[in-house]
Amino acid sequence: MSGDNRSVTARDITGSSVVTGDHNTVTTRMTQHTLAPADQIDVKAELAALREALAVLQKVPDRGRLDRAMGDAEAEAAKPEPEKKYLGGALERVAECAKTADDFSDHAEKLVPRLAALGAWLGANGHNLLSMLGISP
Repeated sequence: MSGDNRSVTARDITGSSVVTGDHNTVTTRMTQHTLAPADQIDVKAELAALREALAVLQKVPDRGRLDRAMGDAEAEAAKPEPEKKYLGGALERVAECAKTADDFSDHAEKLVPRLAALGAWLGANGHNLLSMLGISP
């Protein structure tokens, strides 16, 4: 009925799908990610694995932008004391570009864990990256 209150009130709905309306059918696929402690993450190794995983993506609408963002992330990580804010921004651009690839979903199982580990290492500076991936920090 038009005007019905379809608000949802809940405490913890992590791992749930909430749908309002009449006669809906919903299929949800969720993946649980456990983030490693930041001090156990080898940033340079994760970036190398990410670059390797990105190389197999086909039909990235703007490969140049993706490669520049990845280069920015690697350059920042190579500094003696990387600025996590800038590294996080570069990785957000990497994720944004990678997700536009026609075959992103085919390679997500190799890309997402790398990005998630880097997001965990970034701490608060990685929250946007993790959110882009559908991962709660």
